[in-house]
Amino acid sequence: MWNIRFLVISLLFYNKSYAESDWPKTCPEIVTKDKWQGLPSIAVDYVIIPVTKVVIHHTVTPECSTQETCSSMVKSIQNFHMESLEFPDIGYNFLVGGDGRIYEGAGWHKVGAHTRGYNKNSLGLAFIGNFAVKRPSNIILNAAKKFLECAVTIGELSDDYIVFGARQVSQTASPGIYLYNDLIQWPHFSRYPNTTKSA
Repeated sequence: MWNIRFLVISLLFYNKSYAESDWPKTCPEIVTKDKWQGLPSIAVDYVIIPVTKVVIHHTVTPECSTQETCSSMVKSIQNFHMESLEFPDIGYNFLVGGDGRIYEGAGWHKVGAHTRGYNKNSLGLAFIGNFAVKRPSNIILNAAKKFLECAVTIGELSDDYIVFGARQVSQTASPGIYLYNDLIQWPHFSRYPNTTKSA
């Protein structure tokens, strides 16, 4: 009986989708994959929500400042991930554009391919740009913070989640020293990503 109940609950979670009219008012504008003309995923695996971790990355690409240029950049990143890295989809769950919009990647409650060892229990959020060479703008920082509030509101992210940079758990400079220096001031930042306690 328990197994049947778990299966039904899981299917409800896994098939959950959101129309634009469903977004809480606190959410930033989210550009769905169909709007940036992304390719469908080759394979999909699901996380159990709410997830408790957010891993922050940067894309080490040029920045973008309009929906058109950001969409083109996200599409280029997806092509690289799928064709060169042989991922089933773009590796990040979502991306933050320089225009203040959030771009759907692998999407809600999906296992991404962004941080080895953390993909199944986290949300991968990438900032479009290279923040090893400059500080991110307030526009994109505020969009990211609003997006995380949104994720908590709709039940995709635990309200006691922790956030950390990819550099803390893998051999990478991501999300860039300038973004990382801002990240450590965020309320949910954790210096100890393998715990559930912020520090």
